[in-house]
Amino acid sequence: MSNKHQNKRWFSIFHPEKFHLMLYYSITSFIVIGIVSFLVGEVFSRMEKNALIERSENYAGYIVKNINHALYEDFFTPTISKYGYIDLENNQEQFNRLDKVIKNNIYGLNLKMIYLFDLNGQIIYSNIPRHIGYVLNRGENVQLDLALRGIPASALKPPDMKDSKGVVIEESFLESYYPIYEYKEGNANIEKQVGVFEIYQDMRDLDIQIADAQKKAIIMTSSSMGLLFFILLMIIKKASSVIRLKTNQLVEARDNLEDKVGERTEEIKQTYERLQETQKRLSRSEKLAGIGTLAAGVAHEINNPLASVASCAEGLMSRIDNVDFKSKDDKEVFPDYLKTISDETYRCKSIISKLLDFSRRQVPVFGKVDINGLISDVVKLIERQKEPRKSSIGLNFSSEPFIIYGDSNQLKQVFLNMILNAIDATEDGGEIMISTSRIDEGAQIMFEDTGCGIASGDLDKIFEPFFSTKSPGKGTGLGLSICYGIIEEHKGKILVCSNGVGKGTTFTIFLPSDTKASG
Repeated sequence: MSNKHQNKRWFSIFHPEKFHLMLYYSITSFIVIGIVSFLVGEVFSRMEKNALIERSENYAGYIVKNINHALYEDFFTPTISKYGYIDLENNQEQFNRLDKVIKNNIYGLNLKMIYLFDLNGQIIYSNIPRHIGYVLNRGENVQLDLALRGIPASALKPPDMKDSKGVVIEESFLESYYPIYEYKEGNANIEKQVGVFEIYQDMRDLDIQIADAQKKAIIMTSSSMGLLFFILLMIIKKASSVIRLKTNQLVEARDNLEDKVGERTEEIKQTYERLQETQKRLSRSEKLAGIGTLAAGVAHEINNPLASVASCAEGLMSRIDNVDFKSKDDKEVFPDYLKTISDETYRCKSIISKLLDFSRRQVPVFGKVDINGLISDVVKLIERQKEPRKSSIGLNFSSEPFIIYGDSNQLKQVFLNMILNAIDATEDGGEIMISTSRIDEGAQIMFEDTGCGIASGDLDKIFEPFFSTKSPGKGTGLGLSICYGIIEEHKGKILVCSNGVGKGTTFTIFLPSDTKASG
């Protein structure tokens, strides 16, 4: 397996094409189990709480009913028979008898406090003596108001909460209010309400039972869903293995396809570039062939008249001493005119000669050529010329000699043209550097100058026939075109680079060295 695929395996959790079923299933399942267990626990705790409260209310109602009956049997009836009236505030004996009856009926029961209200909301009895005589006005206690209207009511109070009488109880408690009625012949007369009985039940056991019910519900739910999770996990594990295998196969196929597409794209790109280069060369060859044919025809047509003009000019120059001029000025300027005609005629013949050279492209004669030695010979040839120049020529040859297969005469023509062009570009002074190096099993020759440079818009046209950046009369525009053709015949390349006008120019030539160019 390749390093690329191994890296993808290490970081597969971030791989968008891979669906991690086991991971997603496990995370989702644990979240769902936690949420469902919590919700089920809450539901069961609420159900248990409501059931326990209802049971406590029924228990309180049963207690109040018994106390209501005992009050009439053991307190109200005997007291009325003995005293003819009831006055708990001023008759201590009556209060003690009432206290005894109530305590006898609540002994051993889970009751924290007891209050007996009259119909005006005043406490006429309590197991907390200091609260006797306390009055709760209508609207201060909703449950008491309901009980005064004959409707039993209860309220579950949390720990450390004040009740309506300002009492703070540390434990949670159930506060229940029940109406009490007059009894007649052993039966309660619900048409005749005589007061309200309030009892406080300690609900600490209720809190414990609710917490136990919630815990049991959570444990049972978690266990059931956990068992279901592991059963499904085994099934999903098998499915995940199959999915992972298929996913890996798809990813590998995708990667292989991408590699193949990349390779094919690169091949197509290279083929397209070669095709473009071939088309460019073919178009250039056709263009050069057409220009060559035209140049040959024009050269033949013009060459003969120019020869006649030159011959006549030379003939007149030889007879000038026998001519009788009418004035001294004519005699002085006439020889200059003839010399100008002769010089320009020979310049035209030189241009025609270049046109003929361009049209008669010679087939190169290949042989071994020492590039460094050939360039040195060309430089020495230029150095021997007596024409003064302001530029200097530097050589930076590779330490290894370059032996290639080529036509030494044609390559010499190319190198000479490159150097002369550089000299023309640095006519106001500058440096010319010629360097050679080995690159890609071939020779690279660079001609760099610090001269006038070439405009960016002219770089693409620099090798076209008759295109020249020199001043009129200084060039025919055929030199670089001929050089391009010679290098092309040698299966090489010639490139030009310039940063713009006044920033110098670099011509780079590549020539193959391992095989014969004609091969």
